[in-house]
Amino acid sequence: MMMTMSGPRIWASSSSRAEMRAALGSGWRRSDLIWERFQERSNECRRAGRRAAASAGFLAAFLVARLCFDSGDARISTSIANAGFALRQMGAETLGRRAYERAFDGWSSIGRSLDSIEIRSRARSSLFHLRMEAKHWDAYRANMKVRLRAFIGETEECLEHLIEGRQVPHRLYSRWKGEKPAVFDDTRKILGACLLLASDTVD
Repeated sequence: MMMTMSGPRIWASSSSRAEMRAALGSGWRRSDLIWERFQERSNECRRAGRRAAASAGFLAAFLVARLCFDSGDARISTSIANAGFALRQMGAETLGRRAYERAFDGWSSIGRSLDSIEIRSRARSSLFHLRMEAKHWDAYRANMKVRLRAFIGETEECLEHLIEGRQVPHRLYSRWKGEKPAVFDDTRKILGACLLLASDTVD
């Protein structure tokens, strides 16, 4: 699958290729990282006022999600919502609102999937940190789920506001780079679904 946006291809650099190899080596599919990159690039275009490029990218990410992701994947709801953002930018207010409503309906079940998610080790700096993480793994996993539930709840609130065309109550994309895990596991997919949601708020 080779899709492009305006400007250079979003996975053509050596660092992007290295990231793709790492993702594939961790069990991600190519579509997982392509979706993430489309959403990142589109949000950057949105923040820069490049509405047409942002909308094109959000619609491309929507197609990736619909073609490649399993039913119930949180990223499908985010993709539908961001397609709604694109539709509103094109003046299709009714269709945009319906898209946000569909996204909200799908989002309500996301929290129930946390019991079975894959959470990979983050400790890479030293043997000490690896041992500490392994020793307290159950507590670490439980704390991670608490954090994820908080993000899921905040995103649900934002979707409620977006349905009505109101300003969202939480920062989203501006937190993504700081929160994005360096590892390729289910927490990265869920955080991407939460924080790559587009809004008119300058964040």
